[in-house]
Amino acid sequence: MATPPVEIRALRTPDELQQAVELQKIYWGSDMSDIVPLHMLLSMANYGGHVFGAFVDGKLVGLLMGFLGAKITPADRTPARDALLVMSKRMVVLPEYRNYKIGEHLKQAQRQFALDHGVPLVTWTFDPLIARNAYLNLHKLGAVGQAYQMDFFGVDAANPTLSGDRLVANWWVAHPHVADRSAREHADGVCVGAVEAGQPRFLGVSLGAPALLLEIPPDVQALEKSDAPLAGAWRAYAREAFPALFAAGYLATDVIRRGEQTFYVFTPDDGTFTF
Repeated sequence: MATPPVEIRALRTPDELQQAVELQKIYWGSDMSDIVPLHMLLSMANYGGHVFGAFVDGKLVGLLMGFLGAKITPADRTPARDALLVMSKRMVVLPEYRNYKIGEHLKQAQRQFALDHGVPLVTWTFDPLIARNAYLNLHKLGAVGQAYQMDFFGVDAANPTLSGDRLVANWWVAHPHVADRSAREHADGVCVGAVEAGQPRFLGVSLGAPALLLEIPPDVQALEKSDAPLAGAWRAYAREAFPALFAAGYLATDVIRRGEQTFYVFTPDDGTFTF
């Protein structure tokens, strides 16, 4: 049976945005510390940001919010207009609707928002070991991993295998890398990670290779429940590999699947993914 069509539209009124609050509660629970409240959503939606809703048969089933920002620090004097970006803050999709490509539809609406307003970059962070998110962000959308941030949210002592490390995804919305996703072949990629005796091991950077492949587990969240020490080993592997590859002048430019395996693809930084 064909899935019903997905409607994406901007939410702006208090009633619409209250629906967004309730959707967050369904997904995250009722603890308001995890929820973007109505007054913040109203400011975001009406002063340069956006709150997009995804509807199926009139029901709100997905949500994406973001706001205008700039890649500047208080200490520098870079004009904000020269470093404008959209900060993509949060996306929520009800689990039962994940096969509807809701996330992809929402992100494309966000890309169009950036293009319509002349903003070259949409940026966000995500857990680099969640394979399905990595595949969406880098392969389907064409975002590029350009930095690895350790303990982005601090260390959670109650969950020692869970990681606050995040990969910074930069989506250069008008870049040819995003506009044309058809010419990507990585058959000649060199694997820089291996699984030996069940344990992941980073093999080091192969300088000069046109593409480097870094394997990640197919479902790290399930692994964290079934084998916490092994999940921790994958976390340590990622913490070693990503910074080393970035320091060597590579960017994470794709994610590919080969059978049951998932790999990040790193290619040399050509200098075009910047303001």
